[in-house]
Amino acid sequence: MKQRVFLADDDEDDRFFAAQGLNPQGHCEITFFTNGEELIHHLKNLTTSEYPTLILLDLNMPRLNGFETLAAIKEQWPHIPVIILTTSTHSLDREKALRLGADAFLTKPDDFDRLTEVLASISSCWKV
Repeated sequence: MKQRVFLADDDEDDRFFAAQGLNPQGHCEITFFTNGEELIHHLKNLTTSEYPTLILLDLNMPRLNGFETLAAIKEQWPHIPVIILTTSTHSLDREKALRLGADAFLTKPDDFDRLTEVLASISSCWKV
């Protein structure tokens, strides 16, 4: 059975590169969302067996930002692992995300090779 990953990021290029880096052999099923509101709405309509293995969230999204989305996920589905994958390098953002229940906080590198390495480590550590 394929692992499910939900990725919420409003940047189309980031979604594309994340899919390439996370799933080079097609071992996981990635569902994309352009904002946190779409993701939360989708989660509410799933059965327990349909929940994702992992959620990746960007912080800067329209409608519900990453912090708001993270708080909603951890309130309703605390068992689903969530990784913040963002361009932010601010320690206050990291602290807030971890306080809200993020399982990890990773900064997106600005070049594709380094991003691929980060995504490969996510894939390896989280078995996706």
